[in-house]
Amino acid sequence: MNLITILIYIILLCGSNVELSLFKTNFHFYVQNVASIFHSNWRENFLKKNPFVKNRFKLTKSLTHYNSSDFLYPMILTVGSCLVHRNFKVAQNRYNSSLIYVDILNMNYNELPPDWALENRATAQIACKYVIQGLRKKKLFNQNFIEKVSTIIHNEWMKRNGEYASKDLMVPFMNLTETEKDKDRKAILIACRIYNELYLYHKFNTTPVAFVGYINQLN
Repeated sequence: MNLITILIYIILLCGSNVELSLFKTNFHFYVQNVASIFHSNWRENFLKKNPFVKNRFKLTKSLTHYNSSDFLYPMILTVGSCLVHRNFKVAQNRYNSSLIYVDILNMNYNELPPDWALENRATAQIACKYVIQGLRKKKLFNQNFIEKVSTIIHNEWMKRNGEYASKDLMVPFMNLTETEKDKDRKAILIACRIYNELYLYHKFNTTPVAFVGYINQLN
């Protein structure tokens, strides 16, 4: 009898581990897709405002090992005199090879180094978490839900960026300008849209997202 009990326990434990692993895989897929949309939207909006800007090189602390022979093209960039990689998306300071810059404007999300993917990923994780949680707890996906999650997104952003963020942004969500509020609202709205578009309700065993009442879609 004890042996049967032990076997049942092992089977249940293995099943739980498999289910948890599958959830993590699906959640990672969800977050990656949402974060990718965030970055794509940023690129599109940046180019609309700066149509003549061709690149935007930024210093990265996440040093990926590139072959020095791949830095072929000497160029003067906004970050200084550099040797540009053969892919034209990475540059190395000509006088300090430890200074590596990445062109965040011409990189897709999955090409970004970890430090430049961090903000989009962190926001996407929060938005995706509350979409799944809301569906499982049968929450009403109304404007009030959007405001609550947007507040959480902003609060978590302040925790991550408090040391160097503008004082105008280090205020409660309700005190932000509508333009700034909309940035957080868009995050949760995108997470809701992607959840339905990728049929993720099948993977997470929920219903699709269905909004209740008027929702400002911020198109």
